[in-house]
Amino acid sequence: MNPFSESFQTSINFRDELLEKRWPDDDRVAKVIGVPRDADPREHMTRARVEGRLLGVWSKRDRRFVYPAFQFDQQGKLRPEVAELLSILPDDDDRGGWRRAFWLYSPHAFLDGLSPAESFTSEPARVLEAARQEFSGDRDAWW
Repeated sequence: MNPFSESFQTSINFRDELLEKRWPDDDRVAKVIGVPRDADPREHMTRARVEGRLLGVWSKRDRRFVYPAFQFDQQGKLRPEVAELLSILPDDDDRGGWRRAFWLYSPHAFLDGLSPAESFTSEPARVLEAARQEFSGDRDAWW
């Protein structure tokens, strides 16, 4: 197997592993965050994704967007720091959300080997700083 194929398969496996977390879809998130009953939940969630208030990842298998759990507090409400984090992470035409999800769910040296998603619930400022360091700062500063 060539290195590109191995890398691609590793990405597919990681994506599938993340999808097994059974993240909530448009309807479940809309209900928990309090989208008015007369509003279309998909339209509301699409607007939140486009405006950078919420990260959704496309599940081809389910043919819908699902929303990584790190974004929500214990009551299911959207954490206020999510929009700031998403404004730092590169979008690079990441319409399916997977590039950002891979970064969020991969171990990070600045976070003592924890993933940003794991750290976000207890230390959002530290995750924001890790993202700034990696994506906004001097890339050579890490060397």
